[in-house]
Amino acid sequence: MKGKRLYSGMITIACLASVFTVNAYQIDCPKEMTIKVKVEEMPDGWEISEDRTYTSSFFNLGLFYDKPANKASLVPARGTIDGQQQKLVWEVNHVKDTAPYYVVCQYASGVAITKKIDLSMKSCWALYSEDKDTKQGSLHCSVSEAKNLH
Repeated sequence: MKGKRLYSGMITIACLASVFTVNAYQIDCPKEMTIKVKVEEMPDGWEISEDRTYTSSFFNLGLFYDKPANKASLVPARGTIDGQQQKLVWEVNHVKDTAPYYVVCQYASGVAITKKIDLSMKSCWALYSEDKDTKQGSLHCSVSEAKNLH
């Protein structure tokens, strides 16, 4: 009886572990960023006339191999992921490459924010949506490899 409980407990743990495994996920770029202007070196005798805070809207997203400061921007291709045709596809296979990949969300002001892509992912694709006031960008990633890239 004790052996059956141990065996059923192990099966339960294995099932729960499979539920929490990352097969695909999505990174949404924020629609807007609030930015505060800061002057690093004020010339002698000068001061800021007013503190300035403004909102900058999402503009575009991109993928980089390694840290974005290294300027290794990747060019998207058309391809198929998980049986679905996509227009903006990137391969992000960490088994083949040693450095991580990053998504970069760019804003109209020139400000950009970055986020590391999960190491288990093998392909990603971008989707954009737009309403009358704002543009939204999302990066979707999968553990499946991209096919038919061109």
